[in-house]
Amino acid sequence: MESAYTEEYESVVASIATEYHKKYPMVEQQDICQTLWMWFVTHPAKYKEWSALEQKDKDKLIAKSLRHAAIKYCEQEKARTVGYELLDLYYYDVSVVEAFLPSIISESYEIPTKIKDIGSQVKSNEINDGNNWLVLRSDIASAFYKLTEAKQNILRTRYSTESSEWSEIAKDLDTTAEGARKKVQRALASLVRNLGGFRPKVEPDEPQERTDNGE
Repeated sequence: MESAYTEEYESVVASIATEYHKKYPMVEQQDICQTLWMWFVTHPAKYKEWSALEQKDKDKLIAKSLRHAAIKYCEQEKARTVGYELLDLYYYDVSVVEAFLPSIISESYEIPTKIKDIGSQVKSNEINDGNNWLVLRSDIASAFYKLTEAKQNILRTRYSTESSEWSEIAKDLDTTAEGARKKVQRALASLVRNLGGFRPKVEPDEPQERTDNGE
């Protein structure tokens, strides 16, 4: 089976490895490739099950899983290279990004109270050991300034105001409350993608439940 999937997904693996090497330049592209090929070795049941699907559905599911594998590996390697402890890859959850944005926008370097609160909910409540929170802030700030000016302004409007009412934020964004919420969500999603993507999933080698749209 190995020769079958290596030939079939050689270009997909190469493309995803290139994509994540650009996002995580400290990780060797060849190492990412090897990690992606290991997905096939460690998930034979899924590969067999998905091989019975239509080709487009199979390709979509496998590409999605390979991206999860790439994100997980790259986050682990980034943590090892930079020198901070990786606590279940929770660093770039939207809740953490949101906690840091007010200080980034106001150019404050005081550890946000919400970060201390988040730290108490995970394995270690010493999130600031070794100045790890400064590493987080630096990464998030760098990703923030890579956003378009429009998206930066949306997040500035949301996180530099004392008002938490969407109706008030909507006035500044010249839209409805629901429109303002969606604008902020899209800008946050772009910021998280700049950081490498959303939290990777732990993916066992067993069948997945699929929705009507094939996801």
